[in-house]
Amino acid sequence: MATRVNRDRLECVHGEIAFARRTADENAPAISLPRYEDLPMVTYDVAIRNARPIVNELSLDREGFTLVQHKVSCANERNPEILCQRYLEEMTPFIKDYFNASWVIPRRDGVIARSTDRNAVPGLRGPGAMAHIDYAPIAAPMVAARESQKQGIPIRSYSRLMIIQAWRALSPPPQDFPLALCDSATALDTDIVVHDYTSDLEATYKSCVLNYNPFEKWYYFPEMTVDELILFKGFDSEDNCNARAPHSAFDNRRAHPNAKPRESIEARFFVYYA
Repeated sequence: MATRVNRDRLECVHGEIAFARRTADENAPAISLPRYEDLPMVTYDVAIRNARPIVNELSLDREGFTLVQHKVSCANERNPEILCQRYLEEMTPFIKDYFNASWVIPRRDGVIARSTDRNAVPGLRGPGAMAHIDYAPIAAPMVAARESQKQGIPIRSYSRLMIIQAWRALSPPPQDFPLALCDSATALDTDIVVHDYTSDLEATYKSCVLNYNPFEKWYYFPEMTVDELILFKGFDSEDNCNARAPHSAFDNRRAHPNAKPRESIEARFFVYYA
């Protein structure tokens, strides 16, 4: 039997992550974020562990995230609209095969190209630098059903629904604002705050942000290449597998002062089992 890695001894970096304010007297710097103006936020300096030594131990059903090898042919496409369209065309069959799903429906407006250099390519969004889970459990089935209706796909009965999110760096390493993920087992239900979120396309649904808790364990994958893909879970209708992974971008220029601006693409998929 392989010896498990002591995760407390993993190499780590530190980065600022925004959290929902727990109490009015919480002793942490306040921050205001777009679309979260009605939700008081604070920042914490968080230790973020290198997850590469434990990649073979990670489980989507336990920690809520993992890293896989996967190539796409459209990574060099510079037009964000064409990139997003081609990316979904390549990723959707991969997600279906990877999860051995009955069918998969991509969220069309949930594929997002981002960059920390907002002047590099018009149409790219900046990174999301707060600890969040995109969909609250009560909202996930409704968002999935709404996506089927928008695409003209008949709504079918199913035994299980997962929301799987996929994140890929398009720029070479090291990235200045990589993605950090929280071990789902260390994020307590009492630390998850449900709120009404309005997307860029004016869609409103229940989302979640995280309160800070020093027992939360955060991880990232340094030096990511374009042929690597982070998969993480946003929802699972199977309660014993519902390891939703809070996540956030963070500024890693303390460790890499000369890091180039991050470019990345992310997508969301509704994964069904009959």
